[in-house]
Amino acid sequence: MGDITDLANTIYGEGASTDYNTMKMIGSSIINRVSSGRAKEFGSSIPEVAQKGYYAVSNPNVPYKQAIAGKFPDKASETAYKQALAVASGLIKGTIQPDKVHFYFTDKEINKLKKNPKRFDFKRVKPTGEVGQYKLFSY
Repeated sequence: MGDITDLANTIYGEGASTDYNTMKMIGSSIINRVSSGRAKEFGSSIPEVAQKGYYAVSNPNVPYKQAIAGKFPDKASETAYKQALAVASGLIKGTIQPDKVHFYFTDKEINKLKKNPKRFDFKRVKPTGEVGQYKLFSY
């Protein structure tokens, strides 16, 4: 698979039922991790980053499996995948500017993670905005 397809599959796997802005945020976080110079932490390619840091890929969920197979249960799912593909293509080709994000969490996830700083240390990142229910963080 190529980078665009790998990125689209991960975006769809993580956010199949989300809107354009959330898909863009997911894709941006992957692109930013690849280009961060932190290969040891994140990986150095889209497939490595996806496998290492995205649940839909490391523990393949239904949407991710649909994307890999190219088989969708309905028109809405197929349309959502096409949107993920357009976002992935734009981010890789540079026609869509990535959001400033390496990590994104809901408030519930943040509260859980703050109880276990060994799992994620919020002191090493700074907030960079919000997309929908997600708070964005970057280096």
